Amino acid sequence: MQTNPETSSAFAQASADSSSLLDQLSEIQDEAKRNKVQLTPEVTQYIREHLEAVQQKLANREEVTEDDMKFMQDVRLWVDLPKHLREKYSSIQEMNQSNEVTEVKKLKLKSQYSERLMTLQHYGFLTEAGKSKEGDVPVPSYEKAMSNFKPEELEIVRHFQKPMLLLIPETSFAAKVKALDARKQGMQKNDTYVDNIFTKTDSGSDKITGWRAVIVDGAHEMDAYEGDNLGLSFDERIKNRKEARKSGEKGMDRHKYALLMMEAIRNGDPVDKELYTLLDDDPALSVSSVPGASFDPDDREVDFDARYPVLVRGYARFRSSVGGDVLLS
Repeated sequence: MQTNPETSSAFAQASADSSSLLDQLSEIQDEAKRNKVQLTPEVTQYIREHLEAVQQKLANREEVTEDDMKFMQDVRLWVDLPKHLREKYSSIQEMNQSNEVTEVKKLKLKSQYSERLMTLQHYGFLTEAGKSKEGDVPVPSYEKAMSNFKPEELEIVRHFQKPMLLLIPETSFAAKVKALDARKQGMQKNDTYVDNIFTKTDSGSDKITGWRAVIVDGAHEMDAYEGDNLGLSFDERIKNRKEARKSGEKGMDRHKYALLMMEAIRNGDPVDKELYTLLDDDPALSVSSVPGASFDPDDREVDFDARYPVLVRGYARFRSSVGGDVLLS
């Protein structure tokens, strides 16, 4: 029997597409299993119906379009949702109609999580293979990290200039500075300057005793927040900022800033080269000292310093954050 080359080629392509589709589905199922995510009956039915429709097209030698395959993206998004959102939206249809999920999708938190693991590996908090070191508390899974955030906190994040997920290892600040300076790159050439107010109020060890997941405003140069009067002194501005915060909204401390700077330096562009972040949630904040941080492009170093509360400096800014209340272990 004579074989039509075009028909044979189409059949081979259809078989390959079908195999690829099943591989993708298997990856999603494996990911769900790893993160202990149970597919709801509604999601399972959604997968079955769309999978059968695509396989029927392949069997009929019909073109499979991007729209036909979109269901895979929807399922992957549902699997990657924080637990409270999966429980709230048990079906893909409900999820797709939710503005709340749309905002989470825009944040691309799952891809951010993968990026953070690479940064932690680069700075030696994880092994070269991306695993936790012996004696350290293992880095939390994406699912465990996201379970840390409340719906109202994710609502706050919508208004950040650049929402950035960070995984903060529970160590001393000195351990973070040591890691930062041991792996300099790009613009960073000199060791980090650390004022005595940070060393006097430091605690913890080199070992990782837990993790905190936070989302910070990670813009390279922050806009002034609404109502922040740049003409006031630091202490007045901090007082006003604390009063203006929404429920669940926090400021910045040394640990969040250190991880934010690591992420920025690893990606080739340190934050705060022109402006300065007030660490308004740091334990070193007192009636006599205001801690802050920035990158000095002239000295090519990260600076954690202290200023007088009565100073008026229009280049100082705030950065909001959410999460971090729970020590993940």
